[in-house]
Amino acid sequence: MRPPAIRGDLLAAAFEKPEHIALIDGFFENAPSVWHKEILYALSQGIVVSGASSMGALRAAECASFGMVGVGKIFDDYQSGRRSADADVAVTHAPAELGFRPLTEALVDVEATIRALRINGRISEAESKEFGRVAAELHFSRRSWPTILNAAELPEMRRDELRHLLKNARRSQKQDDARALLSALRQGAIIRPAHAIAASQLARTPFLENLKDEIRARPARAQNR
Repeated sequence: MRPPAIRGDLLAAAFEKPEHIALIDGFFENAPSVWHKEILYALSQGIVVSGASSMGALRAAECASFGMVGVGKIFDDYQSGRRSADADVAVTHAPAELGFRPLTEALVDVEATIRALRINGRISEAESKEFGRVAAELHFSRRSWPTILNAAELPEMRRDELRHLLKNARRSQKQDDARALLSALRQGAIIRPAHAIAASQLARTPFLENLKDEIRARPARAQNR
């Protein structure tokens, strides 16, 4: 298990020649994101590459035609075109010393919570739409349930009820999808697609070669195993 991925991390992992690389989380703004090309390189080396939940779902949807395997509802939504914005899975988070703990809510998780509350009859259809509207309008760096409740057009007494309710009612689609990927890995259920890119099909661009040199020269990132 390793920290959220930045550019070059999948390439560094591919150099170790594993059988499988699974991508879940990655950086979006504070560090360069995982390149598609390093995913293609790993695939071209015969490595099975899968993704889910967050950055993994995005890259799996974008690289599915080259053989990356996606798992979970979030991947399905990106793959089908029902969802397109990267920011739907983005959150701000604490530093590595605090375990990258999320400090805001991903839109996909807010929507999962809204669905569950509506299905269970804990909120009305009108409240469901209001929460969805407010959450979608917030930048991911400001999206939290306190902010959503404060911005929603609700009576103050109802806000207090919902603050209490949300202490135990929040859902995480990202967590569910990450667990689904890990479960599939344990069961050996993810296999390399027949159409996965081969070494002879990979274009060896100067950008890829420069990244290889950069990765070989940089100190290894801290790893959580």
